[in-house]
Amino acid sequence: MHSREFYRMLAAMLALTAAAAIGQGLAWGVPGAATALVLGGALAALAAAYTLRRYRRIGQLSEYLAQVYTGGQPPRLSGQTPGELSALQDDLYKITSILQQQAAALEADKRFLADSLSDIAHQLRTPLSAILLQCDFLREELPPGEAEEGLAQIETQTGRIRWLVEALLRLSRLDAGVVPFEKKEHPARQVLQRAVGGLAELYLKRGVELQADCPEELFCVCDLEWTAEALANLLKNAAEHTPPGGRVRVECSCQALYFEFRVQNQGPAIPKEELPCLFERFWRGASASPGSVGIGLPLARSIARGQQGDVTAENTPEGPLFRLRLFR
Repeated sequence: MHSREFYRMLAAMLALTAAAAIGQGLAWGVPGAATALVLGGALAALAAAYTLRRYRRIGQLSEYLAQVYTGGQPPRLSGQTPGELSALQDDLYKITSILQQQAAALEADKRFLADSLSDIAHQLRTPLSAILLQCDFLREELPPGEAEEGLAQIETQTGRIRWLVEALLRLSRLDAGVVPFEKKEHPARQVLQRAVGGLAELYLKRGVELQADCPEELFCVCDLEWTAEALANLLKNAAEHTPPGGRVRVECSCQALYFEFRVQNQGPAIPKEELPCLFERFWRGASASPGSVGIGLPLARSIARGQQGDVTAENTPEGPLFRLRLFR
């Protein structure tokens, strides 16, 4: 309705009407001029009404497409007299209906996959838990020192399998979009403490020092448990790539557009050709630890992206640096 083309067309029709009225006035006098004005005005009004109607209809189609684009459930388009806009309306409705059906089918498939993996993980948890219980039982029954090494290996490998199953389950739920992130404001130090909680033994075993710089006044909006898990994976990766006696440093900062955790280690620089592959699932670099399966970093990035954030990696003069950003 506010198109410049419409106003230009209306101005041209009025100009033609005025010119016709002047011509008729010169040829036939006042009656001719009046007749030309009436007929020209009527034709201009009809053309304007028709054009406005088309613009309104096009506006309705635009609103319909906008609702489809934003993921809403647009109403069925009302009928219209046969014509090019009617044909366009029918085609739009058909296309959007097909796309909505495909989107619904895809969502159902993703949920089915997530549920299936959840069932598989549940079935695997039971025998793994039974194996670990048997290890505890045998350790109590056997004489001290006898078969201790074998039991320790069984426990280690079983623990790795159980961790892998849990990680794959979490990844599948993140992929399916069925994780209900509860984003609330939390002290950044609380997130960091939750992440570090289960890593003390790893850092002690590897002889790596963990330094943290996270002021008490900093807060971030995130899901506490999931964000702590993502940060824990970055800290675990940093410890595994830091030589004994080295240091891992984690810092927090609040910017205008995002909150950021930075994890830096004193390990060797990441080869340039490996940087694009770091967050691919099951990818292991040349310096990966023997027990690595290539899940921790992809899981951290999936968690961040599920909260409108991201995880990136880069080399700095002080060592590899990972950034966990949560955008506001």
